[in-house]
Amino acid sequence: MDQEPGFFQPLFLGAAARRYDDISTTKRFSLVHYTSAAVLLEIVEREVVWMRNARCMNDFQEINYALDAIRQFFSTTKSSSNFRDACERCHEGSYTELDNLLTGHLPSFQNGAFITCLSEHDNKTEANGRLSMWRGYGGKDVAVAIYLNNKAIVGEGPYGLYGYPVSYWNFDHIAKEIRSRIAWIKKNTEKIKKRDRVEFISSLFAMFQYFATAIKHPSFVEEKEWRLLYLPYIYSSPGLEERKIVRTLNGMPQTIYQIPINGLPINEGTAPTIDELVAKIVVGPCFEASVAIQAIQAALAAKGHRRLAGNVTFCGIPYREKI
Repeated sequence: MDQEPGFFQPLFLGAAARRYDDISTTKRFSLVHYTSAAVLLEIVEREVVWMRNARCMNDFQEINYALDAIRQFFSTTKSSSNFRDACERCHEGSYTELDNLLTGHLPSFQNGAFITCLSEHDNKTEANGRLSMWRGYGGKDVAVAIYLNNKAIVGEGPYGLYGYPVSYWNFDHIAKEIRSRIAWIKKNTEKIKKRDRVEFISSLFAMFQYFATAIKHPSFVEEKEWRLLYLPYIYSSPGLEERKIVRTLNGMPQTIYQIPINGLPINEGTAPTIDELVAKIVVGPCFEASVAIQAIQAALAAKGHRRLAGNVTFCGIPYREKI
């Protein structure tokens, strides 16, 4: 049996796999979480980060956008048959099994995807944040950018989460990507036959999972988003289920999952600490930035994060809301 590690990665990730390499093997990029200073102080005090339902994000087409594109592609007999034939040549019955899996889990993609949003930053040109992001998180609240240690994010962790780079594709590009996956299956048919049937079907399912949960409208491309994804109805994490809460935000009652960052056991591993997770904190454009910096430093020091308290800076960007 062919035991080539990562063999199916081109199937379920495609070109996005290169972004994993950029993040995990170079120091050029950082993953950054934007939020308000008020939320940052809650993170420091409670040692948890929230995951919210994707349907509550600022892109109101989340999930459904990609699903509509997939449905459009497979609405033609030619496309559907081409994909079915490619799968069946590898493992008989795999197409039907995959179709049943996707049909059964479709509501989980649409209604049960919980995410935490990050943004990919170039450390040379965006070491102090990105102006478009500051604008998006500005207003009356002081915003902060939390720069993360990539090694603590990329790869398998103890939570049972997926980390995905988001792709910003129109319908034509989504169709092109699906066709490229079909071509890859056909090219590698003989190798796939030698591999486990379940592994093949699982990789196909992972491909559609990525398409459904990590493709957004091209208008959002400036975000350069990565997301932590939790699908509780498909891959339940006992440690996160214990930390599920319900809160009302902006008048909307919603379920929230809390990711612990306290260095304590969770599932079969240990949660990272804030010191392990965070490289630095940048305060966004505001009046009297030194006041905000001192308050954040004091909160960090009070919880024993003295190293990080010394890495809180001001972005220095001369931007403010219109007067």
